Amino acid sequence: MQRDSILTPLRRPRFRRMIAAQFVAETGDGITLVALPLYVFARTDSALLTSLTFAAEMALGILLGFLGGMAADAFDRQRVLLTSYLVRGGLLVAAFAVGPLWLAVTFGVLARALGQLDNPSFDALVPGQAEDDLQQVLAVRRFVQAVSITIGPAVGAFAVSLIGPRSALLLNAALFAVSWLILVGVHQLDADHADRVASREGLSVSEAARELTGGMAIAIRLPGVRRLVLYWSIVMATVAVVMAAAVVWFERELAVDEIWYGLAISAYGIGAAIGAAWAGGRSFSWPLPRVLLVASPVYAVFCGFGVLFEVPWLLPIGWLCWGIALGPEMVLGELFFVRRVPEESLGRAFAGVGVANTIGMAVGYTIAGPALELWGARAVVLGVAAFILLMGVLMWLRPALEGAAWPERELAPAT
Repeated sequence: MQRDSILTPLRRPRFRRMIAAQFVAETGDGITLVALPLYVFARTDSALLTSLTFAAEMALGILLGFLGGMAADAFDRQRVLLTSYLVRGGLLVAAFAVGPLWLAVTFGVLARALGQLDNPSFDALVPGQAEDDLQQVLAVRRFVQAVSITIGPAVGAFAVSLIGPRSALLLNAALFAVSWLILVGVHQLDADHADRVASREGLSVSEAARELTGGMAIAIRLPGVRRLVLYWSIVMATVAVVMAAAVVWFERELAVDEIWYGLAISAYGIGAAIGAAWAGGRSFSWPLPRVLLVASPVYAVFCGFGVLFEVPWLLPIGWLCWGIALGPEMVLGELFFVRRVPEESLGRAFAGVGVANTIGMAVGYTIAGPALELWGARAVVLGVAAFILLMGVLMWLRPALEGAAWPERELAPAT
């Protein structure tokens, strides 16, 4: 059944500026997502070092994710975002300015990983902007995120081709400055800040320390949420392997222009944007795994034939289909999530999800490096395609095997 338009929340100026600031910042992140691994690979010609760069970013992101969740519930979330934008921009300027490769990569990795510090604050702010349109608000968030994933890597690929990967980092730094300028003028975006601070006065050191892992505990112990978080982390691990394999396949095995890598990531973002926009105004009476089952063989066929016959444009098509499948699942999964987590714990809970996803990606990147060195990108991409196909089939069969309803039925908004 069709609901209110996904565009309805954007009529509110505060929400519009908040979303615009994060859109610009995440677009910049997409530039570094492309530029940093291409920079490492261009200087080292090592799939292992390229994957380890990703893994280092993820490992640091795990720690920062815990801190980010605590910061989101302890401090003004808007100020956390503003501070993060400035610090991350400064680190990228430093990455451009320094000489040694290891130091430039260190600053770049820090700038990327600090996204785990501010993401819980932003995600915890989003539900508070809803006015009886929570599903639409969440859909706008995921739609805009998907569009930034589309634009950022594409811009990054063009920038790398024109000015080189190191200089492309400066473009990301400039976009962080723009995000800061957009957000700084929004008045009292975090209206509940004072109440949260008052409820946390007098915390002991041990209680504060427990809060570092509190988000993961919240995410694990809530009914139904544990399975959702586990599924998201598996998806992120798969994405990590595919991204690392794509760098090696395009750069070493096909020796095509860097733009193909950016286009592949952008295609995933386009698909996710389409899926999120479609899901934003609808309630669902059918299980979402049907979408995944349809998209999984399409992804497997396009990516499989792409690497077998060395046709670079088939991989972006496969990633497009994958994104379309995951877009609705992310919107409705997040709706399920925010309805079950208390607002005062939402920052730490989102941090717990971020940490779980980061662990999944770190595992994926860690596996990808040795696998790519041993078997090459073609075999790894084919293996991932087969895994995604199997996962789609298992998700379809699971309700029949368990005799239980799909959790996604719980995600539909109340009528």
